[in-house]
Amino acid sequence: MKYLSIASILIFYLFFFARAFLLRKKIGTSIKARDRVLNISILCAGLSSVLFILQKSYTPAENFFLILWDSPTFEIAGTLLILFGLITSSAASLGLGNSWRVGVNENEKTSLVVKGIYGISRNPYFLSYDLVLSGLMLSSLSVIITLTSLSTMLLFHLLILKEEKYLEGKHGDTYKKYKEQVRRYL
Repeated sequence: MKYLSIASILIFYLFFFARAFLLRKKIGTSIKARDRVLNISILCAGLSSVLFILQKSYTPAENFFLILWDSPTFEIAGTLLILFGLITSSAASLGLGNSWRVGVNENEKTSLVVKGIYGISRNPYFLSYDLVLSGLMLSSLSVIITLTSLSTMLLFHLLILKEEKYLEGKHGDTYKKYKEQVRRYL
């Protein structure tokens, strides 16, 4: 199970960086906003993932991670959440097409996507990260990974609130109607 978890996380980030690179090349401008909370959240998400991979692949480091107990059931459930997060992130990223961005760039207007997976959740990409981070917590049962993952989830929620203000300002009543019809997460 641990190798499936590690492979899924690596694929998750590989897809993220490949998508970012290809979209930047296609539109000719950066897809990442300049935002301190965004940068800290990206750092925390990466830290959670690196720590998880280290815990699962380097046995002598286990004492550092303050593992609560060992549970194959939790490891399987966590791995399934990571896989579901990978699938959700792929659908969310592809569903946005050229509107996919990392963070809010106030000077840029993108189209409002409300179909596909965005008809189920207003924030499926953030939801996918939450699924992956929840999977890391369950699979690892580590206090350290749980703390970094929960911190990341909180930061992502702050980013969502900021993005909602931005979208409401850019898309007005169309976005307000969308907010009434589709939940923030699920």
